[in-house]
Amino acid sequence: MGIKVAFVPLYHSDYPFSIARRFVEKAIDKLKENGIDILLCKEICEKSCIKEVAKSIASYRPDSIVLFVATWIEAPNAVSLALELSQYPLIVWGLRMYYENGKRESTGSLPGASVLKASLEAVGLKPFFIVGMPDEPITIDKVYIICLVSSAARKIREAKIGLVGYASMGMYTAMFDPFSLRKVFGIDVVHIDTSEVFKEMSGVKEAETLSIIDSWRKRYFIESDVDEEDLVKAAKIYIALKNLVEKYKLSSITVKCQYEFSKNLGFVPCVPLSVLADEGVVSSCEGDIPLTLTMLMLHYLTNQPIYYGDLVDVRGNKIYLSSCGFAPLTLSAEKTMGIGRHKYFFKGLRSGIVLKKGEVTLARIGLVSGKYRLHVALGEVVETELRQGLFPAAEVELKGDVEAFIENVMSQHYALAYGDLRKYLKILTKILEVEYIET
Repeated sequence: MGIKVAFVPLYHSDYPFSIARRFVEKAIDKLKENGIDILLCKEICEKSCIKEVAKSIASYRPDSIVLFVATWIEAPNAVSLALELSQYPLIVWGLRMYYENGKRESTGSLPGASVLKASLEAVGLKPFFIVGMPDEPITIDKVYIICLVSSAARKIREAKIGLVGYASMGMYTAMFDPFSLRKVFGIDVVHIDTSEVFKEMSGVKEAETLSIIDSWRKRYFIESDVDEEDLVKAAKIYIALKNLVEKYKLSSITVKCQYEFSKNLGFVPCVPLSVLADEGVVSSCEGDIPLTLTMLMLHYLTNQPIYYGDLVDVRGNKIYLSSCGFAPLTLSAEKTMGIGRHKYFFKGLRSGIVLKKGEVTLARIGLVSGKYRLHVALGEVVETELRQGLFPAAEVELKGDVEAFIENVMSQHYALAYGDLRKYLKILTKILEVEYIET
């Protein structure tokens, strides 16, 4: 599903809407050029059409609503509409003056938009305020980013995280309160007993297993010490998890590997989860729900496979992230890195890659004194080596202050996505009403 926006032109009958109409048309065209699906609503001048417009928007179920202030307006009409639709992110878009035949002209838009923005805030709403013309790329980019993030917020609210088992090894920061999680983010957590995974594995057919192994051999580098039995077990876990993702209609999945998989089954799910992540199913380990939620946020903003690692070392302004064996294999810096065996700590297969170089955003949702907080940092993945010669790793040179990062650490697990996502995450936290911390 693409980005869906309800576009509402607002005007006053005493002002030149005949002139402003061309700005409405230009704005619609530019947003459509950026791939946004638009519901162009009936132009609002009189209060009598508020209910009609509100009904059409509610039926459309947009990601956000643009209140396009084409001329001076009287705020009460637009405020009434906004209060009817307060569950959606609101964008108030005002126009600056424009030139016509060498003269600077105005439709009265910006004064009206300023009154509307402040009025909405006064009644408890939190609109985004854009000032600019629809033929200005920077203005369209600002509107597009808010619409994109609003779409991600909608996907988050509709998402379901599958939790196999529970948090591992006493990790308080991996645990969650289902009520506050549902209230703030809309996220639903579906609990799956580990025994259900094992049962699903027992029903996997040999032909399907061999087909998966064949696809892995074609797609990934597999180290020479990995034998057929290893691949069979990993493929069965992968198929079982994928079946459960489809059965419960999950957006993501996190698995408590210690100790049910690592000891009882004798085979950890690192590689199956890494492959699922490559295929667009946000995946993580150790039953860490706040981490998985953070990874979902980054995925919905970028459509990338998202990595996470434990904070295992700090040197100078660099931090070293490494998981026990999870890493989307497509993020590898080297073609000669891929699927390998665990040798010392666990039985099973691991993703053995060093992440490719590039600018990255690190993030982690945490709970502080009952309130959710998103900690964000910008950095650069630099050249490094596998942790202890085995485990996937990313060494990140922070752009900010490393001491400030450490002071604000939310847990040992941090999510990583490529690119500078700070402006997107700032908008997302405003929509979700979560505190934003950047170091």
